[in-house]
Amino acid sequence: MAFSSISPNLADQLRAASTDGDAHRTFEKLVAKAFSRLGCAADWIEGGGDTDIEIRSPEHVVVEVKARSNGKVGALEVTNVDKHRRQRGADHALVVAPGFAPKVIDNAETTELTTIAIDDLIELLDRRDQYAVPPGKTMALLTRSGAFQDDRLDRLDESIHDRIEAGETLLAVIRALERADGVVETAEEVRWIVVGMADSDDTPTTEGVRSALQLLAHPSVGVVERDEAGYRATTDYGNGVQLVQSLGDIVQSPGTTDNSGK
Repeated sequence: MAFSSISPNLADQLRAASTDGDAHRTFEKLVAKAFSRLGCAADWIEGGGDTDIEIRSPEHVVVEVKARSNGKVGALEVTNVDKHRRQRGADHALVVAPGFAPKVIDNAETTELTTIAIDDLIELLDRRDQYAVPPGKTMALLTRSGAFQDDRLDRLDESIHDRIEAGETLLAVIRALERADGVVETAEEVRWIVVGMADSDDTPTTEGVRSALQLLAHPSVGVVERDEAGYRATTDYGNGVQLVQSLGDIVQSPGTTDNSGK
């Protein structure tokens, strides 16, 4: 049973159901909705003797959902979880609960599964809603064995920050080339145009501008043309904004350089 829509108060529903001992099925369905909202192809598995949720994409993962009225899972039957994973031919297993006792968190580090508390799942939903985090990036964090804790959220936040900066650099480069209204010879010269237009001291490096120019000049993007004379924009800033928004997870932190020195 796949979910394609979500209620606006999903976070409150998840928290309430996670500590309601009589709402196991409801909690399972809500968690399936949550993973669908994260961009995964997630199915709720009805009935006993099997896993609770099967995620088929971007990774093949089973999810065990544990509601606890006291707010914590005190013990975890790892063998049973792994049995369900093997039954479905999945590559990894997750366990979602309102919380976990310290010994369960410690044991998770030595097992081939991931435990995640409901508040952390909600944090992932918030980042998906605000920043359109690609499901593959989220799942890469979830399929690392052990307890999902703040260090993984910190890593995701760093990635989001880099992605935002990269997007801002792309837009700044398009605006600079539009302002130049002609050919700009080097990435350094493009950067100085960006600096002159900036409202703050937080401006991209030359390497960041060069990386942005390379992406924008790629044939699959085509917003910038590059020849022996230098760089020129092929579109206006308004179209550039739409383009950057459409790039999604293609936008990454600057770092790639070419060998031309321009």
